[in-house]
This record gives sequence, structure tokens and C-alpha cells, in this order.
Amino acid sequence: MERILVGISTPSARRRMTEALAGLGWLVSGKDDRYASARPATPADVAIVESDTVDADPSVAEWGKRVIVLVNGRSDAFFRLPRCARVAGIVDRDDPDHGYVRAVREVLSGRGWISPELVPTLLSGRAGHTLPPELPTAEITQLTGRERTVAVLVAEGLSNSEIAERLTIERSTVKFHVSNVLRKLGCRDRAQVAALWHSQALPVHFAA
Repeated sequence: MERILVGISTPSARRRMTEALAGLGWLVSGKDDRYASARPATPADVAIVESDTVDADPSVAEWGKRVIVLVNGRSDAFFRLPRCARVAGIVDRDDPDHGYVRAVREVLSGRGWISPELVPTLLSGRAGHTLPPELPTAEITQLTGRERTVAVLVAEGLSNSEIAERLTIERSTVKFHVSNVLRKLGCRDRAQVAALWHSQALPVHFAA
């Protein structure tokens, strides 16, 4: 029986994907990415992990013999990262449930899978233009892709609840990312994050 590991930090998203894959003859289990350092004893046949988790800890790819990465749209920072050999599929967080099922089936069969919505991004060789370029500071390079996205939204003036709704993640997850952004940028509060971002004369627009 093929083993599928769903390594998604957001409980609702992890539950949704697990339910979509269950009952198809696969052994599906969930794993919270906060425990990324706790590597499974043996890799699953397929592991589905979030892009920012792979960004923060590339060893997460060792959770599965083959890996499907969950991204947040065309502007996800994952598209600008070096590719991992184990990555055999890319799905979008907004894909329908049957899209996740199709991705797992294709990867299990030895083929690859890319969400149709993401194909134009990969063919054009770019990740879109909705995120600002990197700030030319050493501190910014310490941020993961998701932390950079959160920093942009903080600079726009969005609250934690609004960011959670925009990114479809839990409010507690947003608080965790904001805390990391403040610490890594050496900022005392959200206003300093916004001031730093604007001081670099960078756009802070983030597409809905």
C-alpha cells in the first residue's frame, strides 16, 4: 500500500487534503511542519509539503521518495529557489480537491505533475511580478519566502486577521511569521517593518 505524507502546517488545509486523498487505497497520514526536524523513519512514497517549509529546511524533501510542493499562487518564492531532485509535482493551494488526487496519482505512477494554473509561470521562466524584489539588506536574506510575503502585507498595513484571510492560513501561523519577521529584521514593531520596506523605495502591492 502506497504511503502518502501530508506535511501541511495549517490544520484546515491539512485536513482538507487528507480527506481528499483518503479512501483511494493509499495510507494517508498528516504531519505538522513545525516538527520538520523529526524526520520519518522511512520516507513516504509521496510527501506533500509547503513551499516555505522546503525553503526554510531543504531536508524536508527527505520526508518522501518523491515530493509534491504546495505553493501559494504564481508569485510564490519557491519558483525562484534551486530545484530539489525529489520534487516531482507542484500544486497550488487553491486547486480543487480532485487536482490534489490527480497530482498524487501521476507522481505515484512515475510521472510529474504541475497545476494547470501554474504552467504559464513556469513556461515564462518567472514567478510573476506581484511580489517586490529583495531588499538589499543582509537581514532580508534571512527571511523565508512566506516571511517575505507576510512582511509585504504588514507593510501594507494589514492586521494579522486580514493577512490570515488573504493567505488562507491560521491567525496563529501569521503571528508566528510576524514574530520571525520582527526578530530577523531587528524591528521593534510593525510600524518599523513598514518604514524599513518603504525606505527602500519598493512597491508593496500584493495581488489578491
